[in-house]
Amino acid sequence: MDTILVIDDDASMRDLLTELLTTPERLILQAPSAQRGLEIVHSRNIDLILTDIHMPDMTGIEFIKAAQDSRVTAPIITITAYASTETAIQALRAGAYDYLSKPFANEELLKIVENTLQAHRLFKEVSELRGKLDQQYRLENIIGQCQGMQRVFGMIERITNADCNVLITGESGTGKEVVARAIHTQSNRNEKPFVPINCASIPENLLESELFGHVKGAFTGAIADKTGLIETAHGGTLFLDEIGDMPILLQAKLLRVLQDRKVQKVGSTTLTSVDVRIIAATNQKLKEKIKEMAFREDLYYRLNVIELMLPPLRERGNDIDLLSRHFLKHFSDRLNKSAQGFSPAARKALDRYPWPGNVRELENAVERAITLCQSDVIELQDLPDSLQQHMELADYSSGPLDERIARFEQQCIRKTLEKCSYDFNEAATQLGVSLATLYRKAKKYNLTMKQKIASLNDSNSGKKQPQLFDIHPL
Repeated sequence: MDTILVIDDDASMRDLLTELLTTPERLILQAPSAQRGLEIVHSRNIDLILTDIHMPDMTGIEFIKAAQDSRVTAPIITITAYASTETAIQALRAGAYDYLSKPFANEELLKIVENTLQAHRLFKEVSELRGKLDQQYRLENIIGQCQGMQRVFGMIERITNADCNVLITGESGTGKEVVARAIHTQSNRNEKPFVPINCASIPENLLESELFGHVKGAFTGAIADKTGLIETAHGGTLFLDEIGDMPILLQAKLLRVLQDRKVQKVGSTTLTSVDVRIIAATNQKLKEKIKEMAFREDLYYRLNVIELMLPPLRERGNDIDLLSRHFLKHFSDRLNKSAQGFSPAARKALDRYPWPGNVRELENAVERAITLCQSDVIELQDLPDSLQQHMELADYSSGPLDERIARFEQQCIRKTLEKCSYDFNEAATQLGVSLATLYRKAKKYNLTMKQKIASLNDSNSGKKQPQLFDIHPL
């Protein structure tokens, strides 16, 4: 239900507005003065305010300013019999959303009220989503107990309000954008935009326009003025991901922005002042690119006031366990699954895997496992093939040679039998051994009737059922 506050020293006007605006979905409150109106907005959740301009003690303009000072978010529509362009401009400058002049048509009033309420609903939805996003990217939600991550946390806490430029380095998937958002969320710029751009994903001929904007007619297809992302981030934070892929000519123009705090649109001679914090990120070795003349050294030092180096997941020890449990709960809740943990084999695979894709790869692996698992425990077979194959290779990388060969032979026989749905004749043919040899080795490795039946139960019912053989000593 929308709550509307009507402020007017004329009781008949208050009653008329109340009658016009009342619907089953609205609650209309009245205030005979601006001062009483302020008391109400401080004690109730108000979705819309209609106020007269000329009232004793406090005018509508003064009410608007007082409401702005006390951070009232409800939109304000002014109504006055003394309409003039100057009065309307004063109200709008003070913070009014719209205005009406008396006498007004009922339909005009209802249309403005409904449009304003709809705009306020959208504003509240955006505010709620932004609040959830900010909560998601708070520092305490970044998981890590290893020494490398603790150093990162300590540095973030020291630089959030320092307002200096930051360079975040690390392999792909280590969470560079998550850290950048956490810095922004905890800084005194958190109420202004966080604007991310991936310098590697935008073609060179478009990147300049995206960053700096352009004026109408600057180039073919520039049919209107465009505000660049640097200007869009005014007051907030611009996140330049994959800064190492920025073309060398644009690097010079970005350097000028960092030095002068002014931006020039493509095709324009006008400079616009900007107040923006730059957080850049890269998975490349910028010092090597400087030697190759592919990255400007002066820009590097402008960006690298503070450097945060994010360690790869393979070097974070027990953080793999912490992160996998976190993702397990997150995706179990989101996918409405009942997964409670990992089997010993699955946990061993998670710990042994080198994670070339880092945290992003771990997140995807856990999401896949939860999607595929059929019980409340994640099994090894629920994990991606890359983890399973790495486990198999790891089994052959240690121990005496005869034990490694035996493990490899067991895996080959088991996989071939599963592939053939335990049709021993077909498996012996594929393996190039006699049926008697396959029987003997299957018994040695405990590939019993139990495994055969399980395999058959998992096969499609429409397939031809293979002949069953019991395993007997030969």
